[in-house]
Formats: sequence, C-alpha cells, structure tokens
Amino acid sequence: MSKKKQKSIEELLEEALVPEEEHPYKVPENWVWVRLGSVISSVKGKKPKELLETKESKSIPYVTIDYLTNGVTEETKYVPEQISKVRCNKEDILMVWDGARSGFVGRGVEGEVGSTLAKIEKRKFDTGYLYYFLKSKYEYINNNHRGTGIPHVNPEVLWNIPFPVSPLNEQKRIAEKIERLFAKIDEAKRLIEEVKESFELRKISIIKKIIDEGKEDAQQRGWKFAAIKNIFEIKGGGTPSKSNESYWNGTIPWISAKDMKTLYIQETKDYITEEGLNNSSAKMVTKGSIAMVVRSGILQHSLPVAYLMTDCTVNQDLKVFNSGDELVNKYFLWYVKANEKYLLNEYSKAGTTVNSIEFEKFKSHIMSIPPREEIEKKIIKLESIVNKENEIKMYVDQILQLENLKHAILHKAFRGELGTNDPTDEHAIGLLKEVLKSK
Repeated sequence: MSKKKQKSIEELLEEALVPEEEHPYKVPENWVWVRLGSVISSVKGKKPKELLETKESKSIPYVTIDYLTNGVTEETKYVPEQISKVRCNKEDILMVWDGARSGFVGRGVEGEVGSTLAKIEKRKFDTGYLYYFLKSKYEYINNNHRGTGIPHVNPEVLWNIPFPVSPLNEQKRIAEKIERLFAKIDEAKRLIEEVKESFELRKISIIKKIIDEGKEDAQQRGWKFAAIKNIFEIKGGGTPSKSNESYWNGTIPWISAKDMKTLYIQETKDYITEEGLNNSSAKMVTKGSIAMVVRSGILQHSLPVAYLMTDCTVNQDLKVFNSGDELVNKYFLWYVKANEKYLLNEYSKAGTTVNSIEFEKFKSHIMSIPPREEIEKKIIKLESIVNKENEIKMYVDQILQLENLKHAILHKAFRGELGTNDPTDEHAIGLLKEVLKSK
C-alpha cells in the first residue's frame, strides 16, 4: 500500500494563506493572513471513568468552566493521575467547547481537561498573543455555535476565522502591551469598586436607620417579636446532576450564589428542565419569596438576600423564606440588609473551603415586626432608596466603559495599531513556514 504523498511547503502555504481579496482589513507589511485551522488545532477533553469528591494523593483537579473561572470551589472534582487522558498546564489555552459560554477562553490552570472544554494546540505562537486573539473572537464564535439543545463550538466557523500572524517578537510585544493596559484598567475598576463600596456602606446605614425607627418604643407601638422559624415557611434547594444533559437548559429558573448580586431576581444564569426538577432535591418556590445564601465564600463579608420576581428553584447553598404575606417578606429582605453585619457575626461559621450560616441557630433568631401600617411606610422609604441609586448606576456605567475600552484595545492590537510594530522584524512568513512544517 503506497504512502500518502507529503505536501510541499509551497502547497501548505497555498492552503493556509488567505487570498488578498479576502483580507478582513489591512495589517503591517511584515504580517500575513492565514485561516486559523491551518495553523492551530485542539484536543477535546474527556469525561474520566472516575471522579473524586475531594483531593487525594496523586490526583489532579478536573478542569470545568467553573474551575477555569473561579478556581477551587466546593463543587471542584478531582481525577486520579493514573487515568488522566488530556492534561493541561498553566501555559495552555483552554476553550469552552460545549455550553452557553462556548467559545470562552481561559488559561493559567493545571489539571485534567473537562469533557466540555478543549485544549488549544498553539504550536510556535506566543501564548499571550493567541489567547488575546481568541478572546477577541469570543462573541463571534459564541453567536455562531451549532446544536439545537446545548450549544457547541462550530469547528467550521472557528477554524475558518482569518488569523493575522505577526512576527514572533511583535506577538510578544503586543501581548505584553495588552497585559499592561489591561492591568491599568483593572486597577481603575478596583478604585471605582472601592468608591461604590463606600456608597453602599452609607446606604446600609440609612437602611438600618429606617428599619430601627420606632424600635425604642416597640411595645407601646405594638411591635411583635418572633423567631424566624415561626414566621416563615423555609425551603432548601438542590442541584440536578450536571452529568445528565436532559436536566439542564430548560425553562425553570435555577438560582445559585452567583445570581445573588441584586435585590430583585427575574432571570438566572442557569435553567433546569421539568425532568431535572423531578429527579433532584430541587423544589419550586413561589414568586414573592425571599432567597438567602447560607453557604458560600461570600459569607465572609456579605449576606446576600433577594426578592424573587418569578417562581423558580434554588440550589443547596440557598434557603427560601415565605411568610405567605408579601409585605412581611419584603420587610424581612430589608431587615436582613439592615442587620447584615450582626447576623454574619452571630450565625456565620468558617469551613475548610467556604463559610456557612449555622441555620438551626439562625432559625431561632428573634425578629422584630412592626404593625402593618408601619411596615408599609418603611418599605416605601426603603424602596425609594433603590429607585434613587443614580450614583451607583454611574459607577456601574464607568466599569462598563472600562470593559468596552478592553474591547477597543483588542480591536487595535490585531491591526498593528498599538504602536509596537517594528517593520525591521523578520517577515512573519518565516514563522508561518516553521509552524506548517511542525504540523
């Protein structure tokens, strides 16, 4: 049987190079345009036969999108090294291949590549340069996915993306400048967040003042005092198996701690199916109830609560409170916000990886409840604070502008417009030939 004839470098170049009439835009003279798939490939992660709930000797993290973006959490699983199939190290670029965030890229982690991710084989290109290029294409890749249920990266879309190859030294300069500029932007965002936090603290003091108004004459004013467990019906939550695709991407909102960043929740990041609901400890909770985080690292400094604007489910790290009276529910929301620091100091306990609320103890907390007329007046005042949060909105808008600035930097970077290009660098065609020979 005759061997397949190996292609010459000229034939490989002809296949790789993008015809001039198809160039998306003009780049410096010593750059070249290629189809991404002609110089880059990927290795899909595999679901191992065994996953460990805790880290053991000679085991490595199972890298999911959650691990890629958040590091070690209570949901991190581990893989015995001896059954590892696709390993990644901190120099590797990973792309989310399956799921709502398909096309998202990350780097800087070590472990076993998860089945919904793929490791990008970068060959001789600078890691930072390729990473930021793929990052700049996230929305395009994500918006052009394939799959009617769970979205997947469409290889035809990904590998046909025109990729501007600059000389290797220029790639390094571009990546370094992007990182310097991004670091300055992140520092600016940090300072804005500090100012925003200061404003939030002032807001909390106003909320507490409104909640406590009249408390000094509580008995004369007809206030009642009762344990939380005697006021509310309390429900926990659960998580359908992540390994069963039929349980996810449905129409039932499923709240986790990552959704608890606002006082009112209408939409969630994740949704489950009726099948997922029926085959897990997740329970439906009703609109108008109050959700509270009871297990999370965020409990080190905050006690998130939220008013549910729709019927939904929650995961096991949340509890849901419903008195049957929407007004009392709303009052509980503001009561927790006003007394957040006290409640955390009194009922939060540190765990090995996350903090949690000592819930049996918390349920016995005695809560003060004013007469209905007073509650109504308090809530009107409290909700007016939310409606007048223009200052916070301004800070949020500034952060959004900084994120847009990052997009503008990436836009310029791959056009050779960051002021880093050296026309005396060796033409990128030489690097391209090395890459094609190494395939």
